[in-house]
Amino acid sequence: MATGVGMTTTRDQGNYPHYKRNAIALALDNAFFGTGANFISTATVLMTFLATLTSNEVLIGAAVGLLNSAWLLPQLIAGSMAARQRRMKPMVLKAAWSTRPVLLPLALVVWLFAAEHPQLVFAATVLAIFCFFAGDAFTSVPWFSMLARVVPPDRRGRVVGIGGILGGLGGVGAGMLVRYVLADSARFPYPGNYGLLIAIGCLSILLSGVCLILVHEPEPTGEPSAEVPPSFWQVLKRMPELLARDVPFRKLVITKVVLGFAGLAGSFYVLYATRELGFDTAVTGYFVTAQVIGSMGSGLLLSYIQDHWGPLHHMRTLIVVAMLPPLCALLAGPLRATWPEAVLPLYLALYFFAGVAWTNIGWPFFNWILEAEPEQHQPLYIGLLNTISAVSMLAPTIGGLLVRTVSYQAAFCVGMGFAIAALVLSFSLPSPRHRAVAPSAD
Repeated sequence: MATGVGMTTTRDQGNYPHYKRNAIALALDNAFFGTGANFISTATVLMTFLATLTSNEVLIGAAVGLLNSAWLLPQLIAGSMAARQRRMKPMVLKAAWSTRPVLLPLALVVWLFAAEHPQLVFAATVLAIFCFFAGDAFTSVPWFSMLARVVPPDRRGRVVGIGGILGGLGGVGAGMLVRYVLADSARFPYPGNYGLLIAIGCLSILLSGVCLILVHEPEPTGEPSAEVPPSFWQVLKRMPELLARDVPFRKLVITKVVLGFAGLAGSFYVLYATRELGFDTAVTGYFVTAQVIGSMGSGLLLSYIQDHWGPLHHMRTLIVVAMLPPLCALLAGPLRATWPEAVLPLYLALYFFAGVAWTNIGWPFFNWILEAEPEQHQPLYIGLLNTISAVSMLAPTIGGLLVRTVSYQAAFCVGMGFAIAALVLSFSLPSPRHRAVAPSAD
């Protein structure tokens, strides 16, 4: 029988002596961060807030694209820095605690100035969230390497998956709170309602930083590698050569970039619902709840498929599910004309599938690297993958242009087309699972 998060085998006790403690700390870190992230989601709460500051879909799309890229752009630098660290935890903590508190002053700015200075607050919001996500890039790259050092390969999926499930439960509460705050304009008038939601999200995210303090990362065994990790500029210079030489990794990068463009319509589902289908902004709370319930399903997929069949099967499953949100959005318009009562359930399904697909969309790619590449190369490969994937920052802008010049339906169709292309590309990837450690038994 496979072991659970709180159970250790002889192998775990030998190679991962603090496995139980670290598994609990990392799962709770993931849970608190996931809960808090629902209050600043670019697909729901933050999207509706930006829409109160401007009606320009292209500007909103460009802002969302910039915010989505903020986590990706610095990762090559972060990977280069992490590759030079003997222990990962100090870098994780410095990055987390130097940038995550920025959300608290943002909440105050929103509360005080959004009503009278919408353009200023639009810029301040984009800047603050950009700094938050960029800082998280310097947290996440060494975080993955730390995870690989303190949790065995056949336990990583369930540790992160359980954290995702707990975060999903917190997210259900977050969705109910979003619905309550945005629906009661008398008790929570604009813009204080959005400021309050951002502040609550920040507190939950800071709790995740407390959990990171509890992780015990042992000193690396053995002598330090004689190989000197390349600097950022060396990696940048050698990037074409690396991609040309490592064909499987190149295919992984191409698949992830194409999949990133599949999300070009993701930021416009809520605008389509409120501007075209007749929903009010308070329904955003229902969408958040549906999305976080989907994220719980995503955690189950991660914990089971990843550990039993490997990252490649997990990747393809999520890509297939990523095709469903734009399909639901395409069906919503005709359904409104023939059966209007069914539109809300269909839209809840849309956000459920979005939660399943996009909550852990990066994990199969990261786990592919953790299983396929040597430990000393993992931070750089993850950073390189994410930095190149930042080209998908153009996706929301393209989506905004399609919405503004053609239609919402055109954006939905193009997004689905990219998801289909990513699925086709994934079938050319080799599975690294044969290199992984086989699941242990009691």
